[in-house]
Amino acid sequence: MVYLSIDVEASGPFPGLFSLVSIGAVVVKANSDGDWGVSEEESFYEELQHLPDAKELEAATNIHGLTREYLEEHGRDPGQVMEEFADFLDDLERRYKKVVPAAWPASFDSPYVGWYLQYFLDENPLGWSCFDIPSFGMGLFQCHRNALRNLMKKAGIEFGKNPDPHNALADAVEQGHTLARLLNHARKIRKEKNQSK
Repeated sequence: MVYLSIDVEASGPFPGLFSLVSIGAVVVKANSDGDWGVSEEESFYEELQHLPDAKELEAATNIHGLTREYLEEHGRDPGQVMEEFADFLDDLERRYKKVVPAAWPASFDSPYVGWYLQYFLDENPLGWSCFDIPSFGMGLFQCHRNALRNLMKKAGIEFGKNPDPHNALADAVEQGHTLARLLNHARKIRKEKNQSK
């Protein structure tokens, strides 16, 4: 089993009304010792052309910089990208049997990817659930969302230095490292509890 850290950039907050403009994904897996880490060579990244009738919020475009004009020239056909992403998922499932999508937060990224897969392929091979990384962290540290980052920092779990913030792949890698650190921290807690019995 592996996790697939997914991040997207979009032209606004909701799929269907707005366009998915880029998607990044990277595998998070355990090594032979059981330690979790990011497998950057197993990644996916594409920039997509806008849907014909989709809206574009200036505030969203200002965050990622992928304008409609830029994507008309450099972006790819979204249907083709979804086919390639489905092939990428299929290849991972053949190798790892189970692929669990993960995001920070799942509530934004997962609906976009699921909507695009369903719209262009008539199916959603990603599935209808997504591992929400901050929810896992809140459960692990038994805290509310506003205290999570501070408690993570105290435990030595910090977000990595992202060289290209709001690039979907760079963000997927960054949150993938965060997920790996949280999984390793949970493993350490379980091990300590077992040793104290």
